[in-house]
Amino acid sequence: MIVVLSGEGPTDIGCCNINDSCSIPDFTAGPMTVLIDELIDQKLNYSPLAVSPSTYRYYSERALSNRAKARKKDRPFVLSGKKHAQETGYFHINAWMLGEIAVELEQAEDDKSIAILFRDSDGTNSSKRDHWQVRHDSIESGFKRANYERGVPMVPRPKSEAWLLCAAKSTPYQNCDQLENLPGNDNSPNSAKGELDKALNNQTSAQNLVQWLQSIGFDHNSVAIQMPSFEAFRDRLITVL
Repeated sequence: MIVVLSGEGPTDIGCCNINDSCSIPDFTAGPMTVLIDELIDQKLNYSPLAVSPSTYRYYSERALSNRAKARKKDRPFVLSGKKHAQETGYFHINAWMLGEIAVELEQAEDDKSIAILFRDSDGTNSSKRDHWQVRHDSIESGFKRANYERGVPMVPRPKSEAWLLCAAKSTPYQNCDQLENLPGNDNSPNSAKGELDKALNNQTSAQNLVQWLQSIGFDHNSVAIQMPSFEAFRDRLITVL
């Protein structure tokens, strides 16, 4: 199996040490990859990070953007209608490019893949009620445009720190539904990132978050019951696995 990943930086999916696309050892897994790996382990009874790290292939935002630009030069594409407005076209195109990459890897390596696109929804109190849903649906439509059937949107509401905060707060896994309404803007009072920093005494570097997650035994079921954005990701990942 090939697991094709794209994220926003070291503290979510992870990052390449060099270049814009890579695999381990050039790929440093972040906390969201740890969550992905744990769910794979629960479903398939093995941890790719532990026994087959080359399973993971990472593509940065820039790698997907460069691919889209190259495609546009050869054959301009149009995103029509409100569904693909400028603010959501980014999500759609990213998923489209990642889906195409996954298909190409399957053909080149004669193997099956899943592809996971991580993007924070970054909502604020003034965001429209369908803010998260529109972004999630845009990723789904991008995978569909690539004719790729095993795409997984990973779209925390408002961002990944809220998911982690559910386990890190003083009363872990209690009243976590409220965390999805925290500000996504890091400069806002009581932002998701700021609250996680407080809960973990500012020990929130990518490496620290990975080590913390690996030590606590993240309760995926408790988080999914309370946080719809995590439930949508988890259920879709389980389905494609």
